[in-house]
Amino acid sequence: MTHDEIVAEIQARAAARGVLSHYCGRAARCAGGPGLPDLLLVGTAGLAWVEVKTPGDKLSKDQTRWKWALRAIGEIHEVMGESDLAEGHAVDELLNFVGTSRVAA
Repeated sequence: MTHDEIVAEIQARAAARGVLSHYCGRAARCAGGPGLPDLLLVGTAGLAWVEVKTPGDKLSKDQTRWKWALRAIGEIHEVMGESDLAEGHAVDELLNFVGTSRVAA
């Protein structure tokens, strides 16, 4: 799968769960510091930042800086790829976590 196909699959699964997602697409068109994670996922229980990688890709220096800055303030930051799309695995677990309200009704 390509990077964009992985992103599209995560976004489709997010939408099916009522989880909002945002993908900037081509980072060169986005303002701000480089390295911002590819996806922002927001559900009723929280949010998560996801950097999508294809096999063999590694986090850049700027992406690593974002990862640790986000984690330092208690945000969820995950690096995910095609293998994380297997049914019931990392992507689904993350979407279920941010999309499931943990507040008593």
